[in-house]
Amino acid sequence: MVYVKLKLMIMKTLEKIITKYSKQEFNEENYSVGGGLTDGKFASNRHENAKSDKGKLTFGKTCQMFKEATGCDLDFVKKIIEYAVPNMEWHHAGKLPKQYGGGMKKTYFLNSQEIVSIANDWSSLVEKIEISKQEKRVTLENIKVKENSKLEYLKAYAKRVVRISEKPEYFYETDKEMNGKYGWFSSYGKSYNLPEYYTGWVFESSEKYAQFNELQ
Repeated sequence: MVYVKLKLMIMKTLEKIITKYSKQEFNEENYSVGGGLTDGKFASNRHENAKSDKGKLTFGKTCQMFKEATGCDLDFVKKIIEYAVPNMEWHHAGKLPKQYGGGMKKTYFLNSQEIVSIANDWSSLVEKIEISKQEKRVTLENIKVKENSKLEYLKAYAKRVVRISEKPEYFYETDKEMNGKYGWFSSYGKSYNLPEYYTGWVFESSEKYAQFNELQ
């Protein structure tokens, strides 16, 4: 009974969003505004145009609005909106700190049409996200089971070797390294003039090696 009442309350709040934003028109193409920065602000002209558009909301404000409307956790609301609108409108505004590479930040916007669509499809979107989360959990569990199975096989039928200079015939490689000025480092994708050393597992027979490859 409580769940039904809560669902009805959420439907009512979402209906208010639908009613409000169904009436709001928005600028579908603000590239005609022109590029460059707004006078006195570190923001693009297009950003300021979108910001003043009554038919658009920033991603942050949209998330907050749906959080308040549904009572859902903010991170979950963000996932819903990003799932529903994977390619949001964005414009430059503000500076990125040097530790994040510098340059200009991006502000993302949703238009009234997208907001109405999210509100209309909220229940369906929640269900899809939950299914996606469950599928990911199952996939990760299957990967874990498979990795454990492989490790058990290696322990039973192969011998682990560390930093050998040459790869044996029936060899399963788990790491490849070089020994540089500051110590050992992974050499995958590197092309330094240094000898490479291999870590992994050596099988005594081609049969066991072939069986292991079938597990991968």
